[in-house]
Amino acid sequence: GGDGGDGGDGSGTAGWVQWRRSVKAATGAAELKTAMRQLGDAAPAAEGRAGRVWRSSWWARLEESVTLPQLALRLLELEAAVWPRHGVVAGMPLEAAVQESDGSNREWVRAGIVSVWRDGSFRVRVRFESRSERGEWLEDYAYAEGAR
Repeated sequence: GGDGGDGGDGSGTAGWVQWRRSVKAATGAAELKTAMRQLGDAAPAAEGRAGRVWRSSWWARLEESVTLPQLALRLLELEAAVWPRHGVVAGMPLEAAVQESDGSNREWVRAGIVSVWRDGSFRVRVRFESRSERGEWLEDYAYAEGAR
């Protein structure tokens, strides 16, 4: 959105406005890192234990980042993990269909969204355990306009 924005994405909050000012004033990686810390503080809190673990690891990666490309990657990671797109946000639960490797016992299991990209596409972590198998994997879903 524009500079005043209130698109439901946090763009109208005081923290977001302050962050944009800091980025515009940044003349190097150190100043940009300071702005990234401000953005991390202003970002919505991740939900649940997994969200807290992710957030903690993000802060550690931010502190280790020293180049502009590294800082740009931290920004994309934070954006994908905390800002909603089309009503979808990381941490939201959903159900995914899984089945045994032989195609039997199809069932729905609880899964969680771990990242949401700018176009609304998202990544889900699926954990599955049955009497004979167990596994964990990431699965990507594309956003389709108007789909429900």
